[in-house]
Amino acid sequence: MATGAGFNTEPLPAINLKGCCLGESGFITEIPVVVTVERVRIVIETDI
Repeated sequence: MATGAGFNTEPLPAINLKGCCLGESGFITEIPVVVTVERVRIVIETDI
C-alpha cells in the first residue's frame, strides 16, 4: 500500500512499453494510440 497526501491508496496497475520494435511497428513518440481492453487481452493500436 502506498501513501500520498495523508491518504492510504492502493497502487494502480501499469504497463510501460519501450523498445525499437515499437517504432518499427508504427508506434512513434507523440502519436496517439487507442487501447481496447477485452476480457482476456489488451489491444494497442496507433490512432493515425
